[in-house]
Amino acid sequence: MSLGLGVGYYGLGGEDMASSVSTDLKQATSGAAAGLALWLKNDTGVTAAKWTDSSGYNNHATQSTEANQAAVSGGGLDFEAGNSQHYDLTNAITIADNSGFCIAAVITLETANNATLLGKDAFDQFSIKNTNVFRFRSDTNDTTTLIQFSSDGSTFPVSTKMLVLLNRSAGASNRFTFFKNGTLLTADTDTSSNEAAGENPDGFDIKILGAKQGTSQFFDGIIHELAFWQRGLTTQEITDVNTDLVSRHGL
Repeated sequence: MSLGLGVGYYGLGGEDMASSVSTDLKQATSGAAAGLALWLKNDTGVTAAKWTDSSGYNNHATQSTEANQAAVSGGGLDFEAGNSQHYDLTNAITIADNSGFCIAAVITLETANNATLLGKDAFDQFSIKNTNVFRFRSDTNDTTTLIQFSSDGSTFPVSTKMLVLLNRSAGASNRFTFFKNGTLLTADTDTSSNEAAGENPDGFDIKILGAKQGTSQFFDGIIHELAFWQRGLTTQEITDVNTDLVSRHGL
């Protein structure tokens, strides 16, 4: 079942990609290589101790230590960076060298300073580095990709609910594309690093929600919803995911 929303969003070439869109992330990215490995769905199976994975793979985010648990808020979890709050995934998610991936998260930041969405061990794979930089680090060769946007502090403002989506296509000449609230953003190539095609096709693992190594660079704010695919999505799938999340979260 799909729903035509008639809302204009823009594809990888800047074209208007408004179209019918599935109301379910699994439906929106179904097929022989569906790849949805983690879906922490808004207002679905979320408690302070466990956020049930809705992807079908039972890769739940759990925290048995009460002092390290976030508070349920906004249909997701509200993390306080100073309280060591984080969650372990049931199973690590592994991306091989030259493989694609996609991460989509609806968040409200309280502070934008190394706010880790998903991490592993001593590596913070996906984080908001500051109000204008998104950070991705792959651990195979310890390569860091910094995607820098405008310098006026407006890209990732605090106290503002937003959708962020990073997609990497497969292959040694991989390509990164980044969307905010369904709109494609163009990186500042002069200040970004390892974001161009082929500059970071390395593999990595993720297994922690909200922190690096469970001990530092904690997320500060609300994660309302988060999904991760073990493959790069097509242009149409990215549009459908963006449209679904923007619509459901009123962005």
